[in-house]
Amino acid sequence: MYLFISPPNLASLLARLRGRGTETEASVQKRLATAHEEIAFAKEPNVHDVVIVNDNVDRAYGLLEQLALGERIAGDELPRLDD
Repeated sequence: MYLFISPPNLASLLARLRGRGTETEASVQKRLATAHEEIAFAKEPNVHDVVIVNDNVDRAYGLLEQLALGERIAGDELPRLDD
């Protein structure tokens, strides 16, 4: 099972990274660029079996737990990259 856990969008990822206050601006920009590349790759057909968008930690954890227990889930759609 290939799983991709995605931020809801790049703007929220940026806000999360900056909000932590643990990274330099250069590190934040590097992580944002990496996330952009990873999401773009994840949009390729048949790269991942399931996508979970981490828009709510409890919901995302619940879906991850279901997968770990061998249950099938519908998964989520990947976010747009133009935000």
